[in-house]
Amino acid sequence: MNPTPPYEASTPAHWRHTRSFVMGAVLAAATLLTGCTSDQDTTAAPSATPAPATSPAAPAAPDETSAASAPAVPSGRATTAAPARTTTKARAVSDLSGLRITGIKPGKSVLIDVADDGVDRFLQVGRAGVDFTGTGRTDSTMMSLHPAAVSAENRVVIKPPFWDEEVGSGYCVADTAGAALKLENCQDGKASQVWRVVLAGDSGLFELHGAHGVIGVKDGHITASGDGHTGLQVLPYAK
Repeated sequence: MNPTPPYEASTPAHWRHTRSFVMGAVLAAATLLTGCTSDQDTTAAPSATPAPATSPAAPAAPDETSAASAPAVPSGRATTAAPARTTTKARAVSDLSGLRITGIKPGKSVLIDVADDGVDRFLQVGRAGVDFTGTGRTDSTMMSLHPAAVSAENRVVIKPPFWDEEVGSGYCVADTAGAALKLENCQDGKASQVWRVVLAGDSGLFELHGAHGVIGVKDGHITASGDGHTGLQVLPYAK
């Protein structure tokens, strides 16, 4: 038989219950304090490490779509609009499609002949000017017709190829107020060098109308008044 400890034998039963309650409360409080201390240690832990030095915030990354669509403009600089493109006006060229019946082909070497006088009278470059004094195929009677640099239809310039070999822009036959015509350095659209081709019926004959009127030929010479034969034709220069 085990002897009863002295303090148990002498301690009343209600004291023992009270002490048990007190010990339980003490243990619970200790547990709560331990948890709080643990939480405080966990929360305060980051403060133990020194915070990094403050640095300027990094700029936000630019939007890739915006950067690809428009170039960045330096801050503080005014933008200037791109200079407008200059457009070159197209050179006017007369339409000669209505002259097919005449046999006129741009740039082709031809003879310009008085059609209804019964003899060969070709337009010729001579010392006294340009007149219908030619009677054969020579360098001085070889002519070529080209579309004039104007918007109106059936306008041509007359160029003698032999003389055109010596100058860049070439020579053109120009109308005058007198009888004979003359050669001038070609200038696009110059009125005296532009000839209007007017069909004379459906036979392929035509008239030449210049700045001073229609070309009329009498006895191998151009008349100032336009009298004489006005019907002309082109013949191939090469046989």
